[in-house]
Amino acid sequence: MPKYNFAFKKSVRPRTGADRTEISRKKEPRIALSIAPIKQALAASLILGASFATVENVQAQLTEGEALSFDQALELAIERSPRAQLLEAQLEAVEGQIDQAKLKPNPTIGAELENVLGTGELQGVDSAELTVGISQLFERREKREKRAELAEAGKQLHRWDYEEALTELRSEVRHAFSNALIAQQNVELQKELLAVAEASQAEVRRRSEAAKASAIELSQANLATSRQGFEISRAQRELAEAKIELAALLNETDPGNFKLEGSLELEERLPSLDELASLLDKSPALARYAAERQAQEAAIEVELAEAKGDLELFGGVKYLRGGSDEAAFVVGIDIPWQIRNRNQGNIRSARAGLLAVEAERRLARRDALAALSIAYGRLRNAFDEWHGLDSQLLPSAESTLESTQNGYQQGIVTLLSVLDARTALFEIRAEMLEATRAYIEAEAEIARLTSSAPASKK
Repeated sequence: MPKYNFAFKKSVRPRTGADRTEISRKKEPRIALSIAPIKQALAASLILGASFATVENVQAQLTEGEALSFDQALELAIERSPRAQLLEAQLEAVEGQIDQAKLKPNPTIGAELENVLGTGELQGVDSAELTVGISQLFERREKREKRAELAEAGKQLHRWDYEEALTELRSEVRHAFSNALIAQQNVELQKELLAVAEASQAEVRRRSEAAKASAIELSQANLATSRQGFEISRAQRELAEAKIELAALLNETDPGNFKLEGSLELEERLPSLDELASLLDKSPALARYAAERQAQEAAIEVELAEAKGDLELFGGVKYLRGGSDEAAFVVGIDIPWQIRNRNQGNIRSARAGLLAVEAERRLARRDALAALSIAYGRLRNAFDEWHGLDSQLLPSAESTLESTQNGYQQGIVTLLSVLDARTALFEIRAEMLEATRAYIEAEAEIARLTSSAPASKK
């Protein structure tokens, strides 16, 4: 029995909306994506046979019922993902905040009219004094610089949000694609079993016509064939449901009649839990805390800068109406006297926020390590089960079926024994497929938890 080959090709990780279209067209080398830094670490991955195609070509493949690879499914999911589009819009909003943070305060133009509508000599407007001028707040340069740094740190956080969203989407597509591919494999397995049942049915009919098999044996063979037809229908319904789940991630309401391109294979060795745990800090979910810390430090610097007062200057012309109608220049200066409010409350709050970021990082890492341990346990169990079935039970079941078939042809054993042996063999193969499914699900969770972040962020 051939092994299932199931390896993922390295996927595209677009940075921003401007980069995504260009990057998604590039071809990537064939490499395993199980756990990126451990090249053959995890066994169940998807083999991506086809190179990247345009979204239009992928859409045509869905419509025309052609084979769809994991890369193509992922590309289409990213292109149509509302989450990715939302994060791109938010990233653009942050760019606007950065531009705004770098701007200087606007000047203020004002006018003041004095000594009008009073009493005595100040009745009416004959003694009015009009002052027209302009004032400008001279904000300390460090305040603008610190605000800009805080906005830049927010931009990095949004980039990490984008990376984390892509990791989640990749995991969802991987899980759905794997389930659909396994369901497709199960349909083929059930069809293979039907072919064997029909061959046995024909053999029993031939023996019955030669008076070497009873009518009961022929009835048993007919029943086995009919039951297998129902099993195929059930497997096809499961495949249709799996395709609907995958199509939903691609924003397709009609899954069509497309086929999945890929095969399944389990490797010989698993990485250790320690190897995988060492990758947690590189995942977007945890690597983002470095940007969180940077943003909180920038917030502290902003609050410290706000504790320092700014200088405001005023200059203008004062017109004194009277017998001489004289005019004069007027200048002024305002300096805050910060004897009570030195922004100490906001500074304290920002410093506490820095401690909170570190506590959140430790909590997130603890939760990620716990989830990794659980997923690794499921992975190990599925791995051991599959290899146990493959190395011990499968050869024995194949040998038993062959011996039983030979014995039936010689009239030594009954047809019921042949049916039992055949059922046992295909049950083992079905159990191997279920073990593969469990392995794929655990591997996808591990890949999500340990997905490496980009080497650099600009």
